Amino acid sequence: MSSSVDLPPWPSLVAFRAAARRQSFRDAATDLGLSPSAISHQIKKLENWVGGPLFERRVRQVRLTPLGDDLAVGLERGFGEISAALGRARAGTRITMLRISALPLFAHGWLAERLPAFEKRHPELSLSIDTSASLADLLLGEADVAIRNLHAPTPGVWGQKLLDVRAVPLCVPELAAQIESADDMARQTLIGLSVGRLGWKDWFVAVGAEPPTASRMLLFDSMTTAIEAAAQGRGVLLALTPLVASMPAANGLVAPLAFGPQEAGSYFVVCRKEDRSNAVIGDFIDWLCREMRRDLPRLRKADSRVVSIATDDAHRTERD
Repeated sequence: MSSSVDLPPWPSLVAFRAAARRQSFRDAATDLGLSPSAISHQIKKLENWVGGPLFERRVRQVRLTPLGDDLAVGLERGFGEISAALGRARAGTRITMLRISALPLFAHGWLAERLPAFEKRHPELSLSIDTSASLADLLLGEADVAIRNLHAPTPGVWGQKLLDVRAVPLCVPELAAQIESADDMARQTLIGLSVGRLGWKDWFVAVGAEPPTASRMLLFDSMTTAIEAAAQGRGVLLALTPLVASMPAANGLVAPLAFGPQEAGSYFVVCRKEDRSNAVIGDFIDWLCREMRRDLPRLRKADSRVVSIATDDAHRTERD
């Protein structure tokens, strides 16, 4: 006679694992496409289930308690065994459906128009493209391959860098004429993403300015919609270049300040280590890397356009 096992909610385990790896609720939220408050809520659920604190909450920092550290080690081992079992299960099968998880900007702004070329290489293959901001967990088999904005691949996955990205404010020229300082910027409507690695607060800190507390924000869940809002003159967009700068919808946008672009991670193509040798997954990764290398000159030209605008603004400021 079988007996049920009392287990905590699965989302709380996923949230805890991400926060334990990062030692940060905010970074875990970015990795999972959630808000920091959602991560905190899930971890609180797990702490209630466990019966003790898993993290020490400090100002702008969290650290695992001994109880949390012990749980993190055990969960990481368990997640690794799940991933290995899934890899073994798929190793002897032929993939007929390739599941790709890609961030919206990369998927809509670069990948979508190139996928037909890959489909011609594999007419027998079906593709499933997930472009939601909520990130699929590769180690749990939620996708075969993913394109992520990272500083480095997370443990347990194989990754190859595709493209470095930077954050730069962009707006229509009429609005740019009104902005000569970070204080002027803070008085504008600031357009950004509801989830993402680099937000406006980070940008102000990066350029040595005090983050505004009363600025009007206009947040979207996709960069494509945010670009359209900026092109309509509704505010200043914190854009990721070179992808945004290379999109036709952004052709009329300019950088309003002399501040140079700020580092915002890199796009990586990632998969489980066990899946790198799979014929279909490996072919997709190799094809994707070749396509990106072929397109780099165009992307760098678009990036240099943004940089030259900022540089020209800087020179004008120095002359004044």
